[in-house]
Amino acid sequence: MDALLVVIKQYRSFGVLTLIATVFLTPLAIRLANRLGVLDFPDRTLKPHARPIPYLGGAAICVAWALTLAAAIVLHVCEWHRLLPLLVGGVAMSVLGLLDDIRSIAPRVRLLVGAVVIAAVILATGAGRELVDSAVGGLATVAADCGFPLPERLMSVLGLLAGPVSVLAGVFIVLGACNSANLIDGLDGLCSGVTAIISLGFFLLAAHLAVGRWSASGDPVRLVLAIAMFGGALGFLPWNFNPARCFMGDAGSMLLGYNCGMLILLFAERGKFRWVLGALMIFALPVFDTTLAMFRRWRAGRSIFSGDRSHFYDQLVQRGLSVRQTVLICYVLTVLYAAIGLLLTWVDERGPVIRTRHAIFLYAGVVLATVLLAWKAGLTHSERRANKSP
Repeated sequence: MDALLVVIKQYRSFGVLTLIATVFLTPLAIRLANRLGVLDFPDRTLKPHARPIPYLGGAAICVAWALTLAAAIVLHVCEWHRLLPLLVGGVAMSVLGLLDDIRSIAPRVRLLVGAVVIAAVILATGAGRELVDSAVGGLATVAADCGFPLPERLMSVLGLLAGPVSVLAGVFIVLGACNSANLIDGLDGLCSGVTAIISLGFFLLAAHLAVGRWSASGDPVRLVLAIAMFGGALGFLPWNFNPARCFMGDAGSMLLGYNCGMLILLFAERGKFRWVLGALMIFALPVFDTTLAMFRRWRAGRSIFSGDRSHFYDQLVQRGLSVRQTVLICYVLTVLYAAIGLLLTWVDERGPVIRTRHAIFLYAGVVLATVLLAWKAGLTHSERRANKSP
């Protein structure tokens, strides 16, 4: 515990820097948005807020986040060739989101450009290069423990395909995280608060690895990315909590999603798949919300990419909860998922109590329980059927 506290104290200044910068930059972003007319106007369907709300909150978060990462490079806390591509990629994703906020870019163009940016960052940093190796290794361990060892020929073939498949899987994970963060940004304070909790969970997981000296080069990068994201999201929350005075827009949600996705990939280092599973569990609420919304759209016979009020948080509001109550429930659920993900840090004198095989069964059980509870509560019904329900 003492070693963990030492790591936290060593890196907390980066979180404080991002938080203070975001708090002071957001009012400037609000003034600029009002002057330039970069406002989110209400409508009767997807934007129920009472008055036009300034965008550009995401730009404030991006500048503060970039300043913190630049400080980590200048102070030689992280190797520049590992952190600089992540910084450039994050700024590029935020600018892409900002352009979409202002001029509304076609979804296919945004997806293609985002995939190119993410792939370039992955290739430049090697983030997630061991993703498939770690997944196959975890599967092989579980199979062997269950008395069904995988054939050596299969392992050899998977080893040959591991590199290119890891890049493709990495792009898919980060794009998925960007999309999930974007979709959960539907209520005042929801995305900023949820990603603040998620980033704190990532930071504690990264701090645990740093205590164990998992990687001399990888540990600082994970710690700086996580604490910078925590500071940025938390610093923006006072301006975004209900009733919101500023929205982060796609510029903010794309950056936060990108940061989450890249951290998930960075936890795959040294082929220990349980850390990836832990990170995915910490990020579970945005994934659950996105999956639920797409499933309901599919059952209603609509495109799974169409905008609507099928999200988990929308259903809570439709059932009579206030925006604040709904957001606080989402915060509690995020803390719960993060706590489950952090069970991987539980160790004793003999080493990890929860190993990869235990993590797989534990998380599979959590996913199954989430699905059953959602079904039992009627959250999986199509929107048409849900509207007919009393």
